[in-house]
Amino acid sequence: MDNKKQLTIILPTFNEKKNVEPILEEITKVMAERGINEYEILFVDDSSDDTPDKINEEIARRPDTSIRMIHRPKEKRTGLATAFIEGYADARGEYICSMDSDLQHPPATIPDLFEKAKAEGADIVVATRYAKGGSAEGLGKLSSFYGIYRRAVSLGFKYFTQILFIPARETSDPLGGFFLFKKKILDGAEFYPKGFKILVEVLMRTKHGKVSEVPYRFLARENETSKATLKQGLEFFKHLWYIFKTIPEAARFLKFCLVGGTGVLVNLGILALMVEFYGLGKNISWLTAVILSILSNYYLNTIFTYGDKKSPSREESLRRILYYYVISFFAMGFNFIFYHWMMNLGLHYLLAAFIGVLAATIINFFLVTKLVWKLKIKINGK
Repeated sequence: MDNKKQLTIILPTFNEKKNVEPILEEITKVMAERGINEYEILFVDDSSDDTPDKINEEIARRPDTSIRMIHRPKEKRTGLATAFIEGYADARGEYICSMDSDLQHPPATIPDLFEKAKAEGADIVVATRYAKGGSAEGLGKLSSFYGIYRRAVSLGFKYFTQILFIPARETSDPLGGFFLFKKKILDGAEFYPKGFKILVEVLMRTKHGKVSEVPYRFLARENETSKATLKQGLEFFKHLWYIFKTIPEAARFLKFCLVGGTGVLVNLGILALMVEFYGLGKNISWLTAVILSILSNYYLNTIFTYGDKKSPSREESLRRILYYYVISFFAMGFNFIFYHWMMNLGLHYLLAAFIGVLAATIINFFLVTKLVWKLKIKINGK
């Protein structure tokens, strides 16, 4: 049999032998109905019960279907995300479909994802609960406190991730576990998965093109209760923090704003110190505070925001500092002009000041990124 396949369907399992036969029945049925033959099913099993025996039994019972299993030893059972990563490495398909084995992800949607990818030339196709035609009913009924709580948490995590990371905005369901992608986008990508949210890792760490969506109904869990725990929630935030730290492009603007916030504190602290404790004039104190806070911002941005763009020489460092000061003073002037313009339009002075700061920050970030550290502004991860 040719090892190459059009599609690999990866099914992680953890002590869920009751789901093995039903999900295989549904997958093989729908794939046959849609005329998709060149596919394989790859179980990545972390079970401590007899789930592997059940999988082997089904493999023997279905000789006409390409089914394989990776049963990970105890020391390698480090979570759902790492199970998917191991499956990706072993997949033989041109496309890879990630999904759960608990039947909340309906197998009938797999051909829709596959055909959408081929028809639109998409690198990633996400099965989404949050687009028109989709449903998150499997999280629980809105008539129950548990259902409302789970939906609120899901939406809260989703929007938080999209606010934090631009590539997560390419889909309405960046934390979903049901998606398909071209295996070639994994070339050169290094994954550091933590917890169970693998899609955001794929979106953030791969160089991919078009992202498409297929709406689906997230179904109620079969044969078991939810594995979601407080510990998994904490792992989710640790995962996002690790992405934030390790991917230079991740939330670069947010990092720039955080550094700017420290600059405000440095500015006010130095101003108060010089005026209140040393009795110096307010104008010279203001100018000194501005100069030192800009210098503070420059060095923090060098370390934190643009840490991936080290200065190759002392001359380059001096050039960057000079450009940074010029741009910063320009942004301050822009802020002042914008502030007075907003007030002349009748806005309250505090709102006008806030809009001025926001506009100046965006201008400052754009110019600093293009001229000081000379980075290309990336859109959709391209």
